[in-house]
Amino acid sequence: MGYRRRLDAELAAAGFGDRGFPDGRVLRICSRCAETTISQIGRELGITRQGAGKVVASLRDRGYVTLSASATDGREKVVKLTQRAIDYLAAHRNAARSIERQLRTEVGAEGFDSLHRLLTALGGDEQPRMSDYLRKFGDLDSLGYPED
Repeated sequence: MGYRRRLDAELAAAGFGDRGFPDGRVLRICSRCAETTISQIGRELGITRQGAGKVVASLRDRGYVTLSASATDGREKVVKLTQRAIDYLAAHRNAARSIERQLRTEVGAEGFDSLHRLLTALGGDEQPRMSDYLRKFGDLDSLGYPED
């Protein structure tokens, strides 16, 4: 079973079977700052504010975030994590560490470290933008991605 499927299975077993793309990334963005706005999320994901609003609305509907008016800009909404989101991030971290330990056991520490170095060298700072990934694998229209 591949990494993503293993991670999905472990998160589902922990009660997070409702997770979708790009939930984890949005929750991590919100966890870095107490006052994260929908516009900031959109900029970081490389999508429009409307697209980010759809992602955030889905997270709100599933109990991962709450929205409140910004104290500095009446047009903005501040996105805050709920306890469910904090629990999700912890479960994600624990699942990833567990899978990493299993992989280290399967391929050995040296093999695992070599693979990690290779992936870092191949990806480096040139990781694809979210919009590039979705353009290849997803439905950009539903998230409001601007055309390049």
